[in-house]
Amino acid sequence: MNTGFSLDSFWQQPARSYGVAALASAGTQAALQPVLTQVATIAAPCGLCLVPPAHQHLSLYAAAPVRQDFDKDAYWAANAATVLAALRDWAAAQKPVTLRFTSLRATPTAVIAMADDRAEAGAAVWSLRRRLAEVLPPPPGGAPRYDLIHLTLARYAAPSALPADFAARIAALPVDLEFPLRDVIVLRETRYPALEFDILATLPLGAPLQASPGSVA
Repeated sequence: MNTGFSLDSFWQQPARSYGVAALASAGTQAALQPVLTQVATIAAPCGLCLVPPAHQHLSLYAAAPVRQDFDKDAYWAANAATVLAALRDWAAAQKPVTLRFTSLRATPTAVIAMADDRAEAGAAVWSLRRRLAEVLPPPPGGAPRYDLIHLTLARYAAPSALPADFAARIAALPVDLEFPLRDVIVLRETRYPALEFDILATLPLGAPLQASPGSVA
């Protein structure tokens, strides 16, 4: 039995959070499918909780993190204008870029693809995170901390049944995925992980903010 992995109790559960993200393009979604097939084959027969293609996304910054318990609606209402102003400035000055994901990792709760964050696209993400950390007061429980740029591909349906060499086999899989970053969204998540959400604003890179209907801008 493999005991190095655990079930994510938040998966597919109702959850309130606010954050900044980027949705995967149709091309990125298609390119991910062979990778997901390989991952699922290695995980068999325990199975995986796979992120639906239309919901595959890059989490850029958690304004009101899903795993912290406080009044997130009130916190967002108090800080939305500040966040959106910072995002508006950042997006207007940032040209579109393409992130490249070049390796896979099995974490205790998920299989993730990791970006090459040394390139120009990685620098853009880090600059966004720094800017939001500067203007947004820490929520109860503390501000999010980031050490990488990643896409979550799957979580474990039966972690105790994963092969003993699962992590090594996942890390050995070749991967070279492109993720065009042309706009970012502000979302209100209602079912984790971004299985159900409302888009509060869409910000094209290199252009002024364009808020979606119902935006709190």
